[in-house]
Amino acid sequence: MSTADLRYPRQALWADYGRAGIGAVLCGLPLLLIDVNRWIASLLLAGFLLFVAFFLRTALRQRTRYMLGPDTLCADGPAGTLVEWSRLDRMKLSYFSTKRDRSDGWMQLSVGSAGGRTVKVDSALEGFYDIVERAARAAETGGLELSVATRANLRSMGISVAGQEETA
Repeated sequence: MSTADLRYPRQALWADYGRAGIGAVLCGLPLLLIDVNRWIASLLLAGFLLFVAFFLRTALRQRTRYMLGPDTLCADGPAGTLVEWSRLDRMKLSYFSTKRDRSDGWMQLSVGSAGGRTVKVDSALEGFYDIVERAARAAETGGLELSVATRANLRSMGISVAGQEETA
């Protein structure tokens, strides 16, 4: 297996920049243009700071590239780190629903190896399935016990981990 260079698609990043900008403007303008009660001002300030943090997170995602290799997953960027598949000691695959009937949403994978920081990627990342599949194989090889939710989310992607199948 060769190394794959993976990034978040520009379209998804620009949409996030747009959401962050609109939110910051909607929360920040009233603070600048009108005299508001201090409680409302504190809520608007909190919202403004939240959207600024989202903007910074999006910028971090844009500057980070992920290199998926046969032995490692490398996050190369301002907050980069390395996950060694042979030393994988944590893996969590979460699903976040945007609809009440759970028909739409996104997934987030958190993986880490001994001595390293956790890498979190979500399903907007190009090659997300490949990373999840490689992490599942590493968990299987290393005998890492996965949570019930992680196993269910893996199954929803068509990935099973030997020895951790659900029993009826």
